[in-house]
Amino acid sequence: MARMKFRTCLWIILVWASVRTVGAQTISEELQQRSGHGLAELPKDGPAVFSLPPGITLTDVISADDAVAIALWNNSTLQAELASLDVSKAELVDAGQFRNPSFSALMAVGPKPFEFLLAWPIEELWQRSQRIKAAKLNVEAVSNALIQNGLNVIRDVRVSHGDLWLAEARSRILQESADLRGRIATLTERRREAGDATGLDVSLAQADAQSTAELARLALGDVEIARSRLRLLLGMRGSTAALSSPRERLDRPGVPTLEALMDIAVVNRPDLRAAELRVQASAARAKWQHSQVLAMMAPTLSIKEVGASGLRVGPGLNMEIPILSQNKGRIARANAEVVQAARQYVALKDRIEQEVVEARERVLQATSSLGRFTQQVRPPVDQSIRLTERAYANGDVSFLNVIEATRQRYDLDLREAEIYANSERARAELERAIGRKL
Repeated sequence: MARMKFRTCLWIILVWASVRTVGAQTISEELQQRSGHGLAELPKDGPAVFSLPPGITLTDVISADDAVAIALWNNSTLQAELASLDVSKAELVDAGQFRNPSFSALMAVGPKPFEFLLAWPIEELWQRSQRIKAAKLNVEAVSNALIQNGLNVIRDVRVSHGDLWLAEARSRILQESADLRGRIATLTERRREAGDATGLDVSLAQADAQSTAELARLALGDVEIARSRLRLLLGMRGSTAALSSPRERLDRPGVPTLEALMDIAVVNRPDLRAAELRVQASAARAKWQHSQVLAMMAPTLSIKEVGASGLRVGPGLNMEIPILSQNKGRIARANAEVVQAARQYVALKDRIEQEVVEARERVLQATSSLGRFTQQVRPPVDQSIRLTERAYANGDVSFLNVIEATRQRYDLDLREAEIYANSERARAELERAIGRKL
């Protein structure tokens, strides 16, 4: 009995050590491989404290990659989800434990002799392996699901960072446009005083200037909203840091073919692997339920007092007879869970394919639109502004004409910023759809 307890304790220690290796460390390594950034080592007790990953310095201007690194290190939602890994580890340890023997004793009362009964449920011998297999598969499935949660956080951070970039770009462009329209309203007022404009022209110019000024004011609020969302994802609880995104745009590589992206997604999507493992775990649990038809078969040892000074020792068998209940309900449920898990796997695979198709198409649309905009739309406007400035230098047009022509540039800047931000959002969605960086 002592040797059996020692072996059981040794097995629990080995299992716990193995699941720890498969758990948080593996999740961090997988995320490091897929995104270039890993997870922080969380304290066992107490809340996590905000900290920066090695090599990262928090400044007012933060890049998208640094934001991803800080979020994986500190995001409170991801840290809460990581706690589910310890739950699955505990279930694995519980699955490997043997049930305790049962002990019964009947005291000697009157003519009734003393009787002692010891029973050990040996059905554990053939059920334990299936329980352990299902629990191990569940740990691995939870681990892959947590990797997917990390990829979702990365996607959310990149989208939020792109939203902040766009909000800041819109605020700058609208403020410059509002200043220009204010100058136009002032010049129009002067032209009316000189007799070259009407009161209607002045009213229209002033209304245009006030409307753009209001948009610029609202854009400042949008910047703070986008900034607060990014701070939340970064785990900067209670912080009021005025985070900003770099103004420069990033040169992105081309997008692979749809077939190549599909192959990458099938190999790299951790939630698809988790769904596959759930199918296997459900099958293991179904075998376990089938084995419970004989739910209780326990060899017994009976010690009974005989006469005045003798004891009679003999073996026995305590067995539940499967007549009224044959565990059909649980067996049917386990079989249904296998079918359900298999269909969920197929449905997830279809959804992943659709996500890849949609995300890739959005990236291509945004990239194509940005290319046409910079090559076909903007050049004629820039040429018109140069011609107007040259005509003003020659005295052929007034300065108001130059300002009117320049006003179109701000409208184009705003549209171009929106297209670029859309392309960044689409790329973040595509990387999440294939399970890794492009």
